[in-house]
Amino acid sequence: MRFTVTIFFFLKIFNLFAQSNEIKREIKYTVEAGTIISTNGETPFWLRANQYGTVPNQSPIFTLKGSVSSDYKKAIIKEDQYKLSKFDWGYGLNIVGNVGKENQFLIPEAYIKAKYGAFEIYAGRRKEIFGLVDSMLSSGSYIWSGNALPMPKIQISTPNFVPLGFTKGFLSFKGNYAHGWFENSRTDVKNFYLHQKSLYFRLGKPDWKFHFYGGFNHQVQWGGELLYPDPKNEFSINGKVGSSLTDYINVVTGRSLAGVGDTTKNGVNDALNRSGNHLGTIDFGFDINTTDFSFLLYRQSIYEDGSLAYLSNITDGLNGISISVKKTSNAKIRIRKIVFEYLNTSSQGGVGGSDNTYSRLRGQDNYFNNGVYRNGWSYNQVSLGTPFINNVSSVTNNTGLFFNNNRVEAFYLGVSGIINNNVNTEIRISNSKNVGTYTYPFAKIKNQFSGLVSLNYSPSFLEKAVIKLSVAMDSGELYNNNFGFYLGLKKNW
Repeated sequence: MRFTVTIFFFLKIFNLFAQSNEIKREIKYTVEAGTIISTNGETPFWLRANQYGTVPNQSPIFTLKGSVSSDYKKAIIKEDQYKLSKFDWGYGLNIVGNVGKENQFLIPEAYIKAKYGAFEIYAGRRKEIFGLVDSMLSSGSYIWSGNALPMPKIQISTPNFVPLGFTKGFLSFKGNYAHGWFENSRTDVKNFYLHQKSLYFRLGKPDWKFHFYGGFNHQVQWGGELLYPDPKNEFSINGKVGSSLTDYINVVTGRSLAGVGDTTKNGVNDALNRSGNHLGTIDFGFDINTTDFSFLLYRQSIYEDGSLAYLSNITDGLNGISISVKKTSNAKIRIRKIVFEYLNTSSQGGVGGSDNTYSRLRGQDNYFNNGVYRNGWSYNQVSLGTPFINNVSSVTNNTGLFFNNNRVEAFYLGVSGIINNNVNTEIRISNSKNVGTYTYPFAKIKNQFSGLVSLNYSPSFLEKAVIKLSVAMDSGELYNNNFGFYLGLKKNW
């Protein structure tokens, strides 16, 4: 009996050690140092766009970055996948310091996360993109592109598509539900919040060659205390924007308050409309997977002021096609992915109001601008959505609108590839027509070309290191003609 117990105990100990070798939690460290220099003292568009708010508008700068992260445990061999626990946790920390015309100390990521089965919860700042889009090479998802510094959030989500059992994997879903906090350094409102949710469906089993996608994301700015005078209680009640539990329920459901019209509980603006600033996209797409290629086509339709319900702004939105090359080749130069996108935000439902034949049609939606939250759909003075909607510093902004350029038509091409198996390349090219806004249009349409070529070289003499070179230029009437580059060295452990 004693012998049996001893053997059993020995096997248990052996199994623990064996599992520690089969199941591994990786901890990753990175350090990067680099510099940006340009000919006119401004950072070129594609060197700063969609960089999570970590690249200043002014150059030259010297930047130093560091990160540490631990993802969920992974099985070293596929056969050990079943040993992974349903519960796991991870974390991430990313710090950026910039020295130059703009000195900055930024923390774009600081989060802890946990999962149980298909569900994940996290708290903190984390780099994310929302919307159906090619997340690696896109010009930027319309509503949440990775253009601004991530804001602190608490979020529960299904990061991957989860099959519904009764459909035998034919129908899957993924989504998120989050509460976030906007920064208090704004000049319009303080102590206000983000409500965010999304739900997307996929038709087609995982191993099928065709899949169809559809879903939506819903973003709301709500609550807070005004930092500007509101003597007539148009936007608040004595400076306070509704932030009660009832207001939160109205925010989540998107309930219209127009029928109630109670101005004793909400400012006139919300009482005749909805609590908070609601915006987002409704997305559709499909993909095709072959042995050599995969294709993803997607469409993001914009809603913000009710125009989409009447299809009066249906010409607006982001359209894209992504082509990924799967087949291997011995060629010295190989293309891995091509992305082409067309963004249009110039309609905004038309002129609206009495000029429409149907009085309920809105029009002039004024994307990303808002009467209550006057710094608009921004975080740390940077657009949360597509970088093509922006506050153009070269244009005198006495309009009272934070985004003085939100009527845009843009064509974009992105290409990624590899040279000699050790140089990853990326090309981004955009050409846009910029009108300004409906209320304050530019004196004439401003055409703008911007481009970037990046080379990431992994030398054999520096283990797990990357030498990074990016060259960018701006040419046109929206930004001053400019040429600049980034040169850096990144080390991974």
